[in-house]
Amino acid sequence: MKWVVVAYIAISGMWAGQALAQCSAGAGTTQVVLLSRLQGTTVCGRPGANYPGPGGVGSPDRWQEQHLAGGQLWDYKKGPGDAVDPSKQMGTWSVANDTSASATITHSYTGGPSFTYTVFNTGGVLSFCVGPSEYVRARVKSGATSCADTDFP
Repeated sequence: MKWVVVAYIAISGMWAGQALAQCSAGAGTTQVVLLSRLQGTTVCGRPGANYPGPGGVGSPDRWQEQHLAGGQLWDYKKGPGDAVDPSKQMGTWSVANDTSASATITHSYTGGPSFTYTVFNTGGVLSFCVGPSEYVRARVKSGATSCADTDFP
């Protein structure tokens, strides 16, 4: 039993270190200049290492969020032409302190909560972070489009 606990602690430490590295600049990771990187794109996201939602990092949740000009935040769903589950606006997004080390993005969901993140880029994978904790991992696609399974890191 003692070895199981030691192994668990060692593995937990590796995961925490990986999440911390993704949420700070350095070692191939840079903070994102948010407005120019995200406006007019679809963010293909999934739970990150410290996702606080049900199921944690193992949750099957996936997001296809379009960051349109003027601060509109849309859920792609099955696309604008789908008769059953079309794209629709689900809230707004805004950026603060875009070119500084304290740049953040806030997603405000209509009738729901708001989330404010610092965003880091590691080799094309974005980490949406709250403090040192990675809540969402994502890739960005140009334009208002759908995400393929391979677009979710």
